[in-house]
Amino acid sequence: MDNDIYLYDTDRLHAIASEDLVKQGLRYFNDNRVIGVRLEEGRLTAQVEDENGEQYWLELAADADGNLLVGCDCHPEATVCVHAVAALYAYADQFATIDTTGLDSAVDEAIQERVKKGRNEVRVKLLSGNLGFGIWQATSLVSATHWQRSYQVQIRSLDQRVNYCTCPDLASNRLGTCKHIEAVLHHARKQPHYQRLKDAGCPLSFVYLAWESATRPVLKLQRRADMAEDLAVLLAEFFDEQDRFSGRLPEDFFRCSQLVYGRDDFLLGDDTVRYAQQCAEDAAQALRGQDITRQIQQGNGVLPGLKVKLFPYQVDGVAFLASRGRALLADDMGLGKTLQAIAAGSWLAEHEGVKRILVVCPASLKHQWAREIAKFTGLSTQIVSGGPEQRGVQYRADASFFILNYELVLRDLSLIGEALKPDLLILDEAQRIKNWRTKLASTVKLIPARYVFVLSGTPLENRLEDLYSLLQLVDARVLGPLWRCLLDFHVTDERGKVIGYRNLSELRRRIAPVLLRRDRKLVADQLPDRTEVTLDIAMNDKQQELHGSALTAAGQLAQIAKRRPLTPGESNRLLAALQQARMACNAAGLVDKETVGSPKLDELARLLEELCLQSNRKAVVFSQWALMTEMVESLVRGMGLGCVRLHGGVPSNRRGELMERFRGDDSVQVFISTDAGATGLNLQEATVLINLDMPWNPAILDQRIARIHRLGQKHKVQIFILLAEDSYEQRVAQLVKGKRDLFDNVIEPDASEDVVGLTKKMLETLIDDLAGGPPADDAARVETPEPRAVPETEAEPPRPAAVHVPLETGADDEDSVRLAVAGIQTAFGSRIERVLAKAGGLLVVVESWREGDEEAAENVSDGGLPVAVIDRRTWRSLQRLGSASPLAETRAVYEAAAEPAPVNPLHETALQKLRSAQVLLEQQCTAGVMDLLALALLDKVAALAGADRAPPPNEAAIWLYADIVPRASLTAEQVALIVQAVSLSLSPWVPEPLLRQVAADAERFIDAAT
Repeated sequence: MDNDIYLYDTDRLHAIASEDLVKQGLRYFNDNRVIGVRLEEGRLTAQVEDENGEQYWLELAADADGNLLVGCDCHPEATVCVHAVAALYAYADQFATIDTTGLDSAVDEAIQERVKKGRNEVRVKLLSGNLGFGIWQATSLVSATHWQRSYQVQIRSLDQRVNYCTCPDLASNRLGTCKHIEAVLHHARKQPHYQRLKDAGCPLSFVYLAWESATRPVLKLQRRADMAEDLAVLLAEFFDEQDRFSGRLPEDFFRCSQLVYGRDDFLLGDDTVRYAQQCAEDAAQALRGQDITRQIQQGNGVLPGLKVKLFPYQVDGVAFLASRGRALLADDMGLGKTLQAIAAGSWLAEHEGVKRILVVCPASLKHQWAREIAKFTGLSTQIVSGGPEQRGVQYRADASFFILNYELVLRDLSLIGEALKPDLLILDEAQRIKNWRTKLASTVKLIPARYVFVLSGTPLENRLEDLYSLLQLVDARVLGPLWRCLLDFHVTDERGKVIGYRNLSELRRRIAPVLLRRDRKLVADQLPDRTEVTLDIAMNDKQQELHGSALTAAGQLAQIAKRRPLTPGESNRLLAALQQARMACNAAGLVDKETVGSPKLDELARLLEELCLQSNRKAVVFSQWALMTEMVESLVRGMGLGCVRLHGGVPSNRRGELMERFRGDDSVQVFISTDAGATGLNLQEATVLINLDMPWNPAILDQRIARIHRLGQKHKVQIFILLAEDSYEQRVAQLVKGKRDLFDNVIEPDASEDVVGLTKKMLETLIDDLAGGPPADDAARVETPEPRAVPETEAEPPRPAAVHVPLETGADDEDSVRLAVAGIQTAFGSRIERVLAKAGGLLVVVESWREGDEEAAENVSDGGLPVAVIDRRTWRSLQRLGSASPLAETRAVYEAAAEPAPVNPLHETALQKLRSAQVLLEQQCTAGVMDLLALALLDKVAALAGADRAPPPNEAAIWLYADIVPRASLTAEQVALIVQAVSLSLSPWVPEPLLRQVAADAERFIDAAT
């Protein structure tokens, strides 16, 4: 059979499935949910993970007419399902051949990606003209920017890269093609008259933008052999013998465009016109920037309309922002980035016609921005908040500054563009959009604004891609396309893994025109000394047990990651295991929700006794975990110290009150906070900072420290970092050093290194160490504790609930079966559904198959009878074959007894919270309803899982995917309901219709499961 029968492009997929099903299947493929696609004997098999973490086996075949035959666990009928579509995408990705003859390896890879995406992810429609020369509409099924858009493609040639598309990727990738162009070309190649149109070529001569080098484009002339003589004479003034534009840009280009205007035998491509216009704007901006810088610096720190005199370095920062218009200010924390941005915005409002300034910042900083604007200028502000109707009015207010949080950008993009129409966009704490793949980053980049100020003390936190994402917003031309940026500055091994960074001097040269960075050395004489102390704290036995079991679970998943990409469900479980290991480093109670106290809390008590009670100093205590801050608050109050606690659940309008209490009340000596307070807080009243855990990102640690060690601090500062001995947390601390090296050598103005190596420890420790197990000297610390002594009455293995004589064995074998089943019970525990016998062997059916089950089955087999294990979904699939099944004559030798479960008090708690929410809704009181609904659902799930307590909403996602989803006790719809409710409960406002819908869904779920 021709294997190409399984190569489905966009057109073929839409012929067998709906558009929604094709989109969902594409998402499954892009999310790495397809495992192990194989083609054997003309049949395509694969395993696909669902959104709920369930894994489905499917088999695809084709009949004599080429029609697709589908067999999948998800549906008894042979119909095309989302798993089949995802598998077809995966097959096309692996086996589709692409002609990239003559291309070098880097360009080859970048173009290949667009050819594949064009073949599989884009639908096209001819608007005018024909295949060889025409205008097309191209629409992505799944957009990389998270906003589905259609673009226009102009085809000028079927065999050369001279075509044009209005998408942003073509404008920046420097490849001469994009997925939309490749989609049209793929469609054209399938048409019967393709060769005739290809041979005919373009019917007229045209000028296009060619990227013959990685850094500078060229305007080129594509001439027909029969070009009119007068046109050839005219163009000879502007193009050389190689048909390259030889005039001055942009002056001569615009003169040429006037001379050819109105001709029907010649085309100036839109790409060339845009490039000439950009050259003109750049030249005008350079002259304007010089004038602005001169005017601001002449003020000697005093600017009209500004109520404060600026330091000299702040004057330079204001001039930099205002003169360039689009720039990244990366000053170290505490140097006044907010003031510089406000001053530059005020100057542009006074001199450059800027009327509306949009400030986007974390929710916790909105009111602080408003206070700073009022303090330093006389300009009006509008904080955007409330429901959609309120926000719609606020965007039309008569104000100069409009302040909103990042989350509102996702909801209000159209309003921002249509009602507000900002002239200047200021992004504070812009590392929030460092990941260019996220919907938030994509949405922020769609805000229309002439000027953009990006503020971030940590523009490069982990990878060069972080800096790339921010600079895309400032000026996409600075670093060029991502593929070229990675090629120029990454050092990779033979497997393509990043092992270092190179050409950093060239990187610094490129970003210098748009990035300004000054570190704390500028104000070192104005800051007090600081000391940092790292304390290694030994874990107790319970912590070691939980820490070791978490690393073991993570190690099993790391073994899989060495063989193939993890599915989303596996990635969630790996994250949950690593989170458990980190939480165990702080306190066992963070994991088991039972154990009281921990060595870190004991050390914290000692520090607070010495520093706060005896020396009367104020301290800030940070932990990543909200529950840990609860434990700290209980400890602090028990010591007789006054305290306030900040966490993600505290509304932004109450955070100022907490800071004021800490600053102004001498009896409040301890400020306890999660990383929700790591940015935007000015807590110079404290002189002690205690970190109970090590953040994964060194920038977060710097942000914590900058809360107290900043301008305005008058006393010596002490920083403490508490690390668990011999733990995963210490590995995190080792990674921090490598990340700092990268930051320092790219961003710091006095950096000198051109190459930064990333050690294997930094880049591959996580997977390699976990996959290979702990180092030998750590083995004893992560092994499970030795088993306790078992009384003789407990030593006998439990007897199976029911035992039958297996087929083809005699009664004498019953004891060996009992012993085998007992061993199976020990190995698989409550996961067993049934044990079946056939031909002298045993088959174990479990809820879901896990890594390590095969090894466990082999261990049991060593005792005598052969043992195999499958999951219940595979068993049901085999049952559907009836007598044709190879297991048709199996007989149960053990079935798990279904005993009634004791009533969990959380069932009643869930019902009470649900009823309370319903009563509030009946009284048309929506405040607190969403919180009650989310807590009711979490209590219900905890009750179903046999837990005695549900996690807080901010920890619910990890709990759901790590503990609940793998048990397969909830459907995908139920998991989606709970995740939606938890997410909405963390939002500041939820529409009443949505509240009522969630309440109805919650009632159905809770009542059905009672």
